[in-house]
Amino acid sequence: MSEPWAGWLSLRELDAELGAIKGTAFRAFKRLLPRLEEERDFVVLDHTRHAALAAHLHAQGRLYRSSVNPVLLAPAAAERLREVLRDSG
Repeated sequence: MSEPWAGWLSLRELDAELGAIKGTAFRAFKRLLPRLEEERDFVVLDHTRHAALAAHLHAQGRLYRSSVNPVLLAPAAAERLREVLRDSG
């Protein structure tokens, strides 16, 4: 399957990379959200429009099983979240 957002990270992947508990990257994302722009910095995969892609990402283990509308972060936005988490940790 061709991935339209190849190289983008899920919040689960960011939690795993940082050795953080589930929800850590999501909370940081919510804090940073006012400074992010959808489609440039992140995408929310709508469970109806992006069902096939979400199923593919779930099968790869890239998303939390409970994710209904998962978020993917552009590489630059993922780095900004890493910085927020490093500064708050």
